[in-house]
Amino acid sequence: MPSSAPAFNFRALAHGVRYALAGMALGAGPAMAADPAAESSATSLPTVTVTVSGDQEAKGTAADGYREDRVSNVGPWQGRTLQDTPYSITVFSEDFIENLQASSADQVYRVNPTLQQTRSQYENNQPTINLRGFTLWGSYRDGVRDDQYGHGTTMEDTERIEVLNGLSGFLYGPSNVGGLVNYVTKRSTDERLNSITASSLGNKAWYLHGDFSGKFDADGRFGYRANVAKQDGDTSIRGQRIERDMYSLILDAKPRNDLYLQASAMNMDYDIHGAQARFAATAATRPSVHALRNDISYGPSWTYRHYNTDRYTAHAKWDVNEAMSLRATYLYSTGVRDSEGAPVTNTMTSPTTYDQTLSYFYAPGVVNTLSYVYDRSGSVYGDFKFDTGAVSHKVTLGYQYTHNRQDRWTASARAIPLGSSSIDNPQYPDRPVVAPMDRGAKNVGWSVGRRKSLVLGDDITFSDHWSALVGVAYVTLLSKTYDKSALTPTLSLLFKPTPDLTTYVSYMESLEQGGTAADEYQGVEVVNKGQVFDPLTSKQIEVGAKYSWNGMLLSGALFQIDKGLQYYDVRDPSRPVYVQDGRQVHKGVEFTAIGKITRDLSLMGGFTFLDPKVKQQRQNPLLEGKRPTQVADKMFKARAEYAVPAAPGLSLSASLNAMGANYADNMNTDRLAGYAIYDLGMRYQMKVGQTPMTVRMDVYNVTDKHYWANSSALGAPRTVVLSTNLKF
Repeated sequence: MPSSAPAFNFRALAHGVRYALAGMALGAGPAMAADPAAESSATSLPTVTVTVSGDQEAKGTAADGYREDRVSNVGPWQGRTLQDTPYSITVFSEDFIENLQASSADQVYRVNPTLQQTRSQYENNQPTINLRGFTLWGSYRDGVRDDQYGHGTTMEDTERIEVLNGLSGFLYGPSNVGGLVNYVTKRSTDERLNSITASSLGNKAWYLHGDFSGKFDADGRFGYRANVAKQDGDTSIRGQRIERDMYSLILDAKPRNDLYLQASAMNMDYDIHGAQARFAATAATRPSVHALRNDISYGPSWTYRHYNTDRYTAHAKWDVNEAMSLRATYLYSTGVRDSEGAPVTNTMTSPTTYDQTLSYFYAPGVVNTLSYVYDRSGSVYGDFKFDTGAVSHKVTLGYQYTHNRQDRWTASARAIPLGSSSIDNPQYPDRPVVAPMDRGAKNVGWSVGRRKSLVLGDDITFSDHWSALVGVAYVTLLSKTYDKSALTPTLSLLFKPTPDLTTYVSYMESLEQGGTAADEYQGVEVVNKGQVFDPLTSKQIEVGAKYSWNGMLLSGALFQIDKGLQYYDVRDPSRPVYVQDGRQVHKGVEFTAIGKITRDLSLMGGFTFLDPKVKQQRQNPLLEGKRPTQVADKMFKARAEYAVPAAPGLSLSASLNAMGANYADNMNTDRLAGYAIYDLGMRYQMKVGQTPMTVRMDVYNVTDKHYWANSSALGAPRTVVLSTNLKF
C-alpha cells in the first residue's frame, strides 16, 4: 500500500466541501448562466456564432473561434493584449479545454502546433514536452513555479493554459530555456454555476467532474469555486488502470473596487496500476512499431506508482491609485511519490526479444516511498506609471523566488531481473518474493535548491506605433554545491504600423539551473547518479509579428537559442555518465493561427520548423553537428471545428497531429520515424427541460497509428471518449 502522506487537514475539508456542494447543487433552483466572461457556448440554444472584428475583445469562447485576446501577467509585465506582447504565446481558453474533453494536459498538448509531447500524463503523471526543442516537465500556476516534478497538473481548477515559447528568465526567474506552461486558476462566477460532467475515457475507464461556483453575498463581492473529480477503471492499454481523486476549493473576494484577493487549496491522489514498461533499445535492437502492440503495457499489471499532491495558493492585487498598483502571488505544495516495481524496463536483446527488470520493489511492510517533495514559490511586484514628456512609462520592480526541497530514504531497492520474453508472446511474471531491507534514515534535504530574482522593467510607449520593454534581472541560484549569481537583461522593441499588426524583435538572457544525474538511464545505473551540475547561461534572439485579421490571430516568429548541452554519454552502454559539455544551438520558425475563418468554421493550427545542432563538443567531438535526442525537426498541427448550420447545436471537428522524425541516441543512428495522427469529434448542445446539456464525443488516433511517442514508449491506441455535461 502507498505510504502515508505528510500530515495535513485539507482532505477532511475537501470531503466536507464535496458533500456540502453536492447537496447545494441538487437543491438548486432554475438553471442559471455562468459568468459571461467564461461562459461556455453550451449554456444556450440555438448556437449563435459571431465573427469578431478587430476592435472587439475575444474571450476564448466557441463563438470567438477560441481566440483569446487576454493574457495574464507575463512575469513583471501586465496590461498588454496577446497581440501586443512581444513573445510567442498560445492561450487555451476554458471553453476550448472543456470542448477538448481535457481531463489531463495531454488533450491540450496534442493540438498545440509549437509543442512536441514526449511523455503522456498517463505514463507516470508527469506530462513532458519539448518547446523549441528543449525538454520541459515542470509547470507554473498563476505565474509561479508549481511541483518540481510536474506531478501537480490539474485541469479541473484551471481557467486557461498559457504556453510561452522561448527563454523566460527575466519573466519568471531561472527556468527551462525552451519555455514554460502556466496554468491560470479559475475564479468564482458572478452567477450560480452547477456543472456536472460524466465521461467514458475508453475501455472501462470512467470520469466524473463537478464544478460549482457562485457568490456568498448579494453584492457579489465574496465568491467560491469548488471542483471535485474522480477517475477509475481500466484504460485503453490492457493491464493498466488509473485511479484519480481531485478536490479543489477557491475563495475570492473584492472587498473594495480596487482590491482583489484569492486563495485556493487542492488535493490530488493519482495511482497508476500496470504502467507501461519502458523499452531500452539501440538502432540494432529496436523493434518495428508494427511488431509491437500499442494497446498492452508489456509489464506486470500488479506494479503501481502513487502520487499525492497538496497545493495551496494565495494572490492579491491592489490598485492603489491610477498610477500605482501592487500584486503578489504565493504557492506552497507538498508531494509524496511511492512505487511498487515501477518503472519496468524491457531491455531489447534483439528486435524481437527483451530482458525485463523491475525497479523500486520492496517486501511488505517496508516503506516504498521514492521521495517527499516540498515547493514554495512566490512573486511580489510594484507597478508605477508616469510620463516623461510625450513618452509614457510603466516601471515594475519585483522579487521572485522558488525553494525546492526533496527528502529521500538513505537506501533504495536494487533492480530485480524478471527474465527474458518475446514481443510476440510477452510474459507477465507474478509478484516476486524479496527479503525485507533496512532503508536507513530519512535524508532530509537530500536535494535543496533556491532561486531568487530581483527584476526591474520599464514598459515604454513612445507613440501609437512604437513601444519597448526593457528590463534586467539579478538572478541567484543556490544549492548544496553552488551559489551563483548573474545579471540577465531583456530588450523588446515593438512597431505597430496599423492597429491590427504588431511586429517585434526581442533579446533575452537566462540563467538556468544545472542538471542532476538520474539514478538510472534506460534501466542501467548511472555512474555519477545524484551529481548536480553548475548553472548554465542561455541567450535568445527572436523576431516576430502578430496580425489580427477577420476574427483570426496570426502569429509568427523566427528565433535562435544558444544553450549549454547536458546529456548521457553512453559510449559504454553498461556505464552511462551524465555530462555537461558543449553547446546546443536551436534555430527555428513558428507560426500559429487561431480564430474564426468563417461564421461557422473555426481553426487552431500552425507549424514549427527546427534546426537544432550540437556544437563546441569536447567530451565527444563526434557529436558535433548532431541533433539533440528526441527533438523533431518539424511539426504541423491543425484542428478545425464546424458549426453545422442545418443542425443548430451540432458541431463537428477534425484534427491532424503530424510530427517529423527524431533520434533516440546522441549519435543519431537510432531514428524514430515521424508520424501523422488524426482525430475526429462532435459536440451537440440541447436542452432537457430548462437544463442545458452538452454531449461530446472524440475519437483519438482514428487510424490506430503505431508510432514511437518517445524513445521508450509507443503512443496511445485508438481511443473513444464520450461525455455528457449538465449545467443547472
